[in-house]
Amino acid sequence: MSFLVDTSNRSSEMEIMDDFTMGGVLHRDTLDKLKTINRFLGGNSVTIKGLKKLLENQSKNKTITIMAVLLFATSAFAGCTGSDGPELDAEDGGYTYVTNVDVYRLMSEDVCDIKELAEDHDWDAIKDIYQNGKNVEKSDGTMKTLEQHASASGKKHGLSEYYGIDAPLDDYLMAAIDGTGMFAGASDSVREQAVEKGAQNQYLIAYAAHEWKAAIEKAEAGNFGADDAQHAWDEGWGLYHGTDESVSCSAYATGDKRAGNFGTANSDGTAQANAAILEAMNEGLAALQAEDLAGATTARDKIIKNLVIIYSQATIRYAHKMNTDETVEDAQTHQAEGYSFWRVIESTVAASNPTPGNDCYNGETMTVSSALSDECAAYMYVTDYDMGDGSDICYNIEIHEVSTDDTEEKCDSYVFLPNYGATVYTGAYNSVTHTMNSTWNETITNAWNYYEDVDMGGSSFTGCYNMVSHEVSNDDNATCSAYVWIVDYEMNDGVDTCYNSLTHATSEVSQTVCEAYDWYVNYGATMFTGCYNTVSHTTSAEMSEAECGAFSHLPGFGTTGINGIYDFSNVPVAGTDYQTAVRAHLQPAWDMLGITASDIGTLQ
Repeated sequence: MSFLVDTSNRSSEMEIMDDFTMGGVLHRDTLDKLKTINRFLGGNSVTIKGLKKLLENQSKNKTITIMAVLLFATSAFAGCTGSDGPELDAEDGGYTYVTNVDVYRLMSEDVCDIKELAEDHDWDAIKDIYQNGKNVEKSDGTMKTLEQHASASGKKHGLSEYYGIDAPLDDYLMAAIDGTGMFAGASDSVREQAVEKGAQNQYLIAYAAHEWKAAIEKAEAGNFGADDAQHAWDEGWGLYHGTDESVSCSAYATGDKRAGNFGTANSDGTAQANAAILEAMNEGLAALQAEDLAGATTARDKIIKNLVIIYSQATIRYAHKMNTDETVEDAQTHQAEGYSFWRVIESTVAASNPTPGNDCYNGETMTVSSALSDECAAYMYVTDYDMGDGSDICYNIEIHEVSTDDTEEKCDSYVFLPNYGATVYTGAYNSVTHTMNSTWNETITNAWNYYEDVDMGGSSFTGCYNMVSHEVSNDDNATCSAYVWIVDYEMNDGVDTCYNSLTHATSEVSQTVCEAYDWYVNYGATMFTGCYNTVSHTTSAEMSEAECGAFSHLPGFGTTGINGIYDFSNVPVAGTDYQTAVRAHLQPAWDMLGITASDIGTLQ
């Protein structure tokens, strides 16, 4: 059985375009199909190339006439594209489009023009192209512009939500173009790098990511077709790579440059990350055509992973340049360049920490927790740890001793009194605030109570009230309940004291030890092996020794730390190891995305 169309005999059926009464949806659909066919066949370029071949050896002074009707027919057929723009083939960089996404492919040409103008610091001309467009004409005759996308809010790249402003891309680019906002007072060289890298990378990557996410969402809704998910998928590559002719101005070109800097290029100079992205593009398209949602999603995630590799390399490289630059001007220029690259992946890196601000990171499990810094450093693995004999005990977890205090009240009554004075004191003492009042007698001291919504004199009262002296205090519940009567208490001069407000026992130990007493009810008569936290007193028998020892506190973890390095108000200081700091902040995100040291490479 042959799958080829038999063309030995021409059909005698009437061609659909011979029906001059055809109109409406059918007419538009037919023109669209002819447009696609024409583009794949080469369009006007085929005719032009043929004429050039015929005229190669002809005199320039010779008049050559071409049949008008033939020329008209050829032009009419080719004119189905509805545009006088360049004729594009169906492939860029090894990816073959299944739909027409020419307007997205051509956006890199506007970027090329902006980059050239940026080198001359022609801000007015840059703004004109950015706002009004130059190279990308839509089917309706209007121009497609970078600003149209950059100023749009709520796109699927998620940047509006992340930065908390409607159009963070437009805000950044316009500030750099106009020299306002974060670029107020910045040099031309700083603004130049922000504009170039912002347009070529932030803009193109953000909208490529938007299209790839849109493709997956369309597929999730069951819309896998060429008009839906596949079209969006094509648009993503069109934005990322651009036309082969303008690829040097695309984000794809950044990937190849950074691979050259880090030794991660293939023998032909192609970044391994770009090769992986192209592979994922083809895999994703095949998955969408097969209506394989899982396969398409895996391909999308592979693309994002490799984008993080590329822009991690860029973020590291310019952090290193800030360290080695000989002038402040050069360092600040590279700071702007690095920041523009960093913003490409900032939201993705932030997503590796689901609770921003938390910075207790486990390098073994690659998770982030909300543990405080002292808790984060307090994990230890114990083997056959004696957990007690089953009795209620007062135990000090810091010095691992059992106290003689035999009640919970006594055990919980230890307070640390820094620099406790050398006087003998009788009077009221507050174990929360550590304040004293010698004017109160014992009866008044013990008469403080906290009341909530109590009827007093016809009105509702909530607060701290003394039933003997009838005083009212602003103390909260804990403070109001903490007044105790002390008789002839000897106060040691200048000595930090651990004091038990119930037993009146004192000892000269550290605050950590003093506050480490805790009451354990029916303390288990078992031997424990596992991970134990000496601050929070939590245990985990399931956690391995490697996991238990892998907690580390990272102040300013991730985005906070890197933003501090690239903050324009922080002038780079020569000799500062910014590269190592950036790597440390990126490491948790790499771990969670499965990015290895060899993926990143070594800065050459």
